[in-house]
Amino acid sequence: MADIVARDGTRCGICKAEVDMPLPWPGPWSASVDHVVPISKGGPDVLDNVQLAHFRCNLAKSDKLIGAEL
Repeated sequence: MADIVARDGTRCGICKAEVDMPLPWPGPWSASVDHVVPISKGGPDVLDNVQLAHFRCNLAKSDKLIGAEL
């Protein structure tokens, strides 16, 4: 996750609000890693396809493609 934060900062890639990094997982506002193009939709598990997200935003997004370029 440190690589993602170093690249993108601490904003949720889904809702764009700040992620409070010290919050413990699996709290709803804790940090999680979201696959922009979900693995279930053929997205690779690589740094270019992940973003920081609130855990609740990531759960709500599920395996949807939101703003992702295929």
